[in-house]
Amino acid sequence: MNITFGTQQPAGNDLTAWLIALAIAVGGIVVARLFYLLSTKGIKRLVDKARTRLPYTIVDMLEEPLAVGIVIAGFYWAERRLVLPEAVDAVFSKVITFAIILDVTWAIARLLDDLVTQYVVPAVEKSESKLDDQLLPIIRNVARVLIWLIGIVVAIDNAGYNVGTIVAGLGIGGLAFAFAAQETIANLFGGVTIFIDSPFVIGDRIKVGGFDGFVREIGLRTSKLETLDGRRLTVPNSFFSKSVIENVSSEPATKILEVVGLSRANNADAVEKALALIGEVLAADADLEKTSTVFFGDFGASSYDLTLVLWVKKGADAGVVRSRINIAAIRALDTARIDLAIPARIVMNP
Repeated sequence: MNITFGTQQPAGNDLTAWLIALAIAVGGIVVARLFYLLSTKGIKRLVDKARTRLPYTIVDMLEEPLAVGIVIAGFYWAERRLVLPEAVDAVFSKVITFAIILDVTWAIARLLDDLVTQYVVPAVEKSESKLDDQLLPIIRNVARVLIWLIGIVVAIDNAGYNVGTIVAGLGIGGLAFAFAAQETIANLFGGVTIFIDSPFVIGDRIKVGGFDGFVREIGLRTSKLETLDGRRLTVPNSFFSKSVIENVSSEPATKILEVVGLSRANNADAVEKALALIGEVLAADADLEKTSTVFFGDFGASSYDLTLVLWVKKGADAGVVRSRINIAAIRALDTARIDLAIPARIVMNP
């Protein structure tokens, strides 16, 4: 059958009507693309010159949702140009409403997330408290989930579905889900326990379950540690609630025991002088607490053993301080001509 302009189709529209509707839909896509280019090349550059960052942030976060909104409007207008069955028209209206609400939700979520990044995160980083550093990522994720959850519920409700019935169904199914997700729930409670008990905060060095590292992130379900060799570990929060946690950073100072063996060729005066010299080295180091001390601790197999108790101040590198003290002690003893013990091994031939 030949189709000509003006011929009525089963839905009550001629070919001209269909072409006009198609042109409107395509035109909406083209206009959306032009708007996006105009915003990227023109509007954003214009507002970027403003004294504050806020106008640029608003334009940057809303340009894509607005472009999608133009496409949705084009499809809505195109549909309005056609004469369709009432049932089809109703379904299409619900789909359009659903899409618009989700688009608005996307815009709000994008804008809020970027505002937090631009203004809240820098303020939190400048604060001395570490609690806000821990809470911000969680609050940020929860807020994002709530925005999308509210948007989806509103969209479903406006689409004509009974949200109460859906929620009730989810409540019944939630019991079965809870049994299947016991480990996840345990991790969530573990995360809550971390925030309540505060056994550690971000930046602390901890030892737990054979792992030794720095806390880099605390989430609701998992936390991230960076080991001393730079490796990243993702640890379920339930693991912390079941393990003994040693917070290394909580100690006021790091205790180091060092033994220096003096040669048996030294007399008592030399040992006393060695104690005095090493004591001066400890007292002169700015990274050591005043409680650091040295004493004659034991008679070794072939040495007089001096014991150094070093209390390295919090924040100082214990390894660097220990190395510096050892080198300074060697120099002081060499200058005083006090010999260190050399391990001796006697090999007897049969």
